[in-house]
Amino acid sequence: MELHDIMVRALAATSTVVQRVGAGQLDRPTPCREWDVRALTNHLLLVVEALELAGHGAPIPDTHWTSTAAAAVPVSARPESALPSSALPSSAFPDSARVFQGAASAWDAPEAWTRPVPMGGMPMPADMAVAMLVSDVVIHGWDLARATGSPSAGSSPAGSPASSFAVDDDVAAMTLRFMTTMSEQGRAMGIFAAAVPAAGDASDLDRALALSGRDPSS
Repeated sequence: MELHDIMVRALAATSTVVQRVGAGQLDRPTPCREWDVRALTNHLLLVVEALELAGHGAPIPDTHWTSTAAAAVPVSARPESALPSSALPSSAFPDSARVFQGAASAWDAPEAWTRPVPMGGMPMPADMAVAMLVSDVVIHGWDLARATGSPSAGSSPAGSPASSFAVDDDVAAMTLRFMTTMSEQGRAMGIFAAAVPAAGDASDLDRALALSGRDPSS
């Protein structure tokens, strides 16, 4: 299924950025003004956990979004932080790759796409839920890359800053479609800021970011 392939590639790009977060970056500000890198990463991992729950047909309760993702506890806050720094992993979130892989694998079975996703007490078609959650992963992956100065797994355009977040054309187009359809509703719910103008030659990803209230050129 095309959407499954897009989801897998989007998760891979953002997973790379999360794995590159260092312990010294956790308090940095992010484009999400209310979240520092630590809080943004927790939200990202909660979104990925929600994708896995949905793929297995499990409900996503409202309380999920106010919890702490297991993989979002940084190494510096764990018992092993007492070890010498040379013995610690370079990533603040070394368990995050497993979470991203679990979400991708949860949608391997064809039947996962035929059942509604119970989210917030309301059933949602599987493809709509995936598009929503994956778009969130992409946009916040860009936020995290911008905050930490990390390139993604993809190739950045020539002359772009090191913090460019590169996803392939299909992932960018899916994110733009979702944002074009749902950004106004998201603004009414207080999820997105006012849209900013996008350049005439802006990429699909930059257009999606602009609809979410982010300025990709800043």
